[in-house]
Amino acid sequence: MSEERSLKIEGENLAKIAVESKMGAKQLQTLYRLLKTRPLAFVEAYVQRQIGREVRGYEAFVKLLEMLKKYEDKRPQLERVLMYAVMLYDYYEQEPYMNVKSVINAIAKRVVEGHGCVFDGVEMDFDRRTVTVHVRRFHGNPKALALDIEKSFKSREELSNLNLKVWIESR
Repeated sequence: MSEERSLKIEGENLAKIAVESKMGAKQLQTLYRLLKTRPLAFVEAYVQRQIGREVRGYEAFVKLLEMLKKYEDKRPQLERVLMYAVMLYDYYEQEPYMNVKSVINAIAKRVVEGHGCVFDGVEMDFDRRTVTVHVRRFHGNPKALALDIEKSFKSREELSNLNLKVWIESR
């Protein structure tokens, strides 16, 4: 395995840990920026300070502290690891929802077309647990359509525990 590939894998692992431990994406970006512009001792002290302040992302900070020691004499490699972690953070944050998105899209499309409308896509906000369904040529009661879609979501095992609210936006 090439060195670049192993650095990417380490970056992926750090991104996963950062997401799981609820470290913010901006916090990870700040760490990367500090690593590129400040001495390693400063970055290490910053990480230790964040751990001491009990900032969210404890596991990621501990992992980063380990990496600072591991790559003590290999700063460019550590910068690459953090670069990959920053790049992949959003991907791993959305990963649990990726499989669900296609199911939501298919169900919403089936129900909307069953009501004689034109399905125009969905927007999902999993933090707020909402799905906005865009339809065209819809002249009925939006609440009834939203309830039909919600009922269809609840009938699917992979969506039943998400308790999603549906909003209809007619264009």
